[in-house]
Amino acid sequence: MTSRHKLTLLLKNIPMKKLLFSLLLAGCSLQAFAQQELIHPKEQQKQGLVSQPQPYIQINGQQIAQPSLALIKPDNIESIDVLKDENATGKFGDKAKDGAILIKAKSTAAFSTMQDIYTHYRIPAAQQNLKVVINNKLVKDTSLILANLDQIEKVEVVKQDITAPVRWSLNDEEEFLHITSKPQPKK
Repeated sequence: MTSRHKLTLLLKNIPMKKLLFSLLLAGCSLQAFAQQELIHPKEQQKQGLVSQPQPYIQINGQQIAQPSLALIKPDNIESIDVLKDENATGKFGDKAKDGAILIKAKSTAAFSTMQDIYTHYRIPAAQQNLKVVINNKLVKDTSLILANLDQIEKVEVVKQDITAPVRWSLNDEEEFLHITSKPQPKK
């Protein structure tokens, strides 16, 4: 291992690629607990919530939100580089204090922005102002959403489940644009 502690994973065979992507996606799914600032402080104490690591993630040099990973087809990934500690913060600053994940997509991969999703799914202008949730994870900055449109199962307007362990808002009547990804094929 080099002194830079850079781990490079070249993903040549498809089963290994899917396994690594699934592990990356599973790790990112812990983000639900990182949304604890939306839960009342007394509830935080009762539930004993702690902040989870939030690595900085890029695809082809463009930053993306963690929940967006569920909307990326593993077959579109060529390689993944993981930067840790000083290597990550040295390159990306404090936003990479929990590390950085640099994904290189295949040249044939086509990614869509949130605006493309609004257009493709014919989301009315009034609903384009709603907060966005991907697979039950709130996305704070919708400009960081990238997706393969064929990886999206459905887009719908929902109110949060008030009995859910993680709340997106303290307003029970607030509506959200919920994007659900297609399940990853099991092999």
